[in-house]
Amino acid sequence: MEKAVGIVEFRSIAVGIAAVDIIVKASNVNIIDAKSICPGKYYILFSGGTSEVQNSYDTILYESEKFIIDAITIPNIYPQLFSALTQTSIINEFKAIGIIETLTSPSIFYAADRAVKASDVDLVEIRIARAIGGKNTCIVNGDISSVKESVAAGIVYAQDRDFLVDYRIIASPHPSLYRAVM
Repeated sequence: MEKAVGIVEFRSIAVGIAAVDIIVKASNVNIIDAKSICPGKYYILFSGGTSEVQNSYDTILYESEKFIIDAITIPNIYPQLFSALTQTSIINEFKAIGIIETLTSPSIFYAADRAVKASDVDLVEIRIARAIGGKNTCIVNGDISSVKESVAAGIVYAQDRDFLVDYRIIASPHPSLYRAVM
């Protein structure tokens, strides 16, 4: 089980591709996802032990700082994040939903991790800036009070850095909405 993740978003695709090599050579980490995203950016999600992730993160910040839009590490990552990224989350009961929308991939991962750690919600999905105009979303599901609490915790990082686009809480979604987002 991976203990930590690092997420870095670059304003240059070429720098991002080269950064994958730098990250894996700096420490024993796994590349979970690395690709170009809209509009002309590149993001890398890597995982491993906390100290290894931190070392690779520090190395890439040093090597490519002027090309980095946003970057974070998350120790003690919530395991549900990986199934939400691959849209394989299992939701047993549809309840209220919360949606967080941000401008950077690191800020949406941070939002998702904080949201599920803040309250008893399920992380339904994380979408990274492909074919959605460079924006990122995460969706949580749970009872209304838990969804409100989790969204409030999830938006802090993005809001503080002016990466928050918007958020919504839908208390009692119509069943057609569940089919559209889950």
